[in-house]
Amino acid sequence: MADSQHRPAPRPDKSNRSTADARAAALRILERLDSCSDTLDSVLETEAIMIDALPRRDRALFNQLVYGVLRWRLQLDAIISAHASRPLNKIAPTVRNILRLGLFQIRFLDRIPASAAVNTTVALAKTHRAAKAAGFVNAVLRSALRAPDRDGLPDAAADPVGHLSVSQSMPRWLVDRWIDRLGPDEAALLCESVNAIPPTVLRCNPLKNSPTELVEALAPDAERVELIAAVPGALQLIRPRRAIHRMQAFADGRFSVQDGAAQLVSLLFDPKPGETLLDACAGLGGKTTHLAQLMENRGRIVALDHVATKLARLETEARRLGIDIIETRRADLNRPLDPSDLPRFDRILLDAPCSGLGVLRRNPDAKWSSLKKDIAGFARRQARFLERLAPLVKEQGTLVFAVCSMEPEENESVVTQFLKKHPNFAITAVEAITEKSMLPFLGADGFFRTAPHTHYMDGFFAARLTRMC
Repeated sequence: MADSQHRPAPRPDKSNRSTADARAAALRILERLDSCSDTLDSVLETEAIMIDALPRRDRALFNQLVYGVLRWRLQLDAIISAHASRPLNKIAPTVRNILRLGLFQIRFLDRIPASAAVNTTVALAKTHRAAKAAGFVNAVLRSALRAPDRDGLPDAAADPVGHLSVSQSMPRWLVDRWIDRLGPDEAALLCESVNAIPPTVLRCNPLKNSPTELVEALAPDAERVELIAAVPGALQLIRPRRAIHRMQAFADGRFSVQDGAAQLVSLLFDPKPGETLLDACAGLGGKTTHLAQLMENRGRIVALDHVATKLARLETEARRLGIDIIETRRADLNRPLDPSDLPRFDRILLDAPCSGLGVLRRNPDAKWSSLKKDIAGFARRQARFLERLAPLVKEQGTLVFAVCSMEPEENESVVTQFLKKHPNFAITAVEAITEKSMLPFLGADGFFRTAPHTHYMDGFFAARLTRMC
């Protein structure tokens, strides 16, 4: 999956309307998500004009509300069910979201008095097509205040999977998988880490500055800026004072936004100046531009994606960063590639489409849209993409397969299946990797893995393969 990027300049949208009400704005986003199949990132981009019109303090509350409700939705729904006079599925979607917003403020935001949370939520119902339900909303919230122990949690002894699922607001099928694979204690730690608010991690652009120079440049824009020792060139922004896209250092192309795990995948790839590279699923170009920086903007990178708008944004991002070695091409790996149209490459990166279950802490909406059956479908597509790309790797060239997922069907199983069919490829020996900062993240099997509960990064898997002949 493509890396998380900064929000681009908003596109004109007549449906956007300015508002100074963080709660109303949050409700609008939640309703949009309920009524379409778009991701949260996509909806936020569409509503950028409305969001940017919020005062700074309201924008912070807006983010807390949207991400918080999506992160804790299952637990909030259990509380609603425990206090409502009707079943959850009989409550209108708008009223459900209004109740979720109110309960989230009561249960998770200490700075908002409970009485204020109730009053503002009732007022929200009265002004947003739910006036008739205002009394019902008031009754549910006040009942939850009077009886906070009535939380709707399944009994931990009788139903440990259900208890962990609801208490940590994670889909039951996913909790069941994690307990089976990791055991109950580690699965609980993973759930807690997924629900933690992730840090804002930046990638220094060495074409324009050093990490220490970037720390100095960003000092006025955040309470604190810290280098991340485990990831060369990565920084953490502590309590930013303004939006990323409003920072001068961003406008000057001195950094990108990218999680440490995604940065490590590019370091595992280990490109060299002057080489010819292929980024086969480039997306918005988070890894593409990182590879160009590691190559000192010398060589050639062909970036493929089947979505033209993503490639256009990749080109814009490359210009911002001062990169000119990237050539974009529209291509769909679901169809055979024409070998005569592409050279043999020194290195190929397949950052494959996947379930995205390793980045739930950044995309909490995906908790409720991902399905167990999706994993097998993604694995089949990943295997198909590897088949398409294998012939394009030069002898002694490198093929890196990466996914933002921790699920074995999308990880070891895909690579093992590929190696059985392609004995001329082998997992690269650790000694061949120049970037030694990778070593702590490589297992005895040679696979790269990160996880939120062990590395405080997104959950990624990668395999570095060499074509022997």
